[in-house]
Amino acid sequence: VSASNLDAATYQVTYQLKILTTALFAVFMLRKKLLSTQWGSLFILVCGVALVQLSQGGESRQLTVEQNRTLGFAAALGACVLSGFAGIFFEKMLKTSDLSVWMRNIQLSLLSLPLSLITAYANDGVAISSKGFFFGYDGFVYFLVLLQATGGLIVAVVVKYADNILKGFA
Repeated sequence: VSASNLDAATYQVTYQLKILTTALFAVFMLRKKLLSTQWGSLFILVCGVALVQLSQGGESRQLTVEQNRTLGFAAALGACVLSGFAGIFFEKMLKTSDLSVWMRNIQLSLLSLPLSLITAYANDGVAISSKGFFFGYDGFVYFLVLLQATGGLIVAVVVKYADNILKGFA
């Protein structure tokens, strides 16, 4: 196993801790009570996913940049904590609000649209102006957009009517 493969595997395994951080945030923010058997099953799930990811390995490749393993580990750990927090915060907003899942998704999309458009025009403004915003889109790209949108709505419905821990198991 090369050092780059080990670093990638460490990141993937570390990021799976998001399942446990999600459970911890659910306990603290949503006042959810988890039994010891539920904690045990979450731990077994994390270990199982980690073992599967470690067994998949990957091709060895040479990296041209120096790696800082401590920084990489801290970034992966930070990502899993932020992912757990964001999921539980979103769940709390969905479940404590009088707004429907559809209205909450519209609000979230309206907040992200300006930033996305600014980024798109900053990176590809000349190409967008000359060829149009949808230049290069084909049936597969439209399918992917529809798939992502449907996936987002499904996640929102699952979080609204179930919870983030169940979403992690799924």
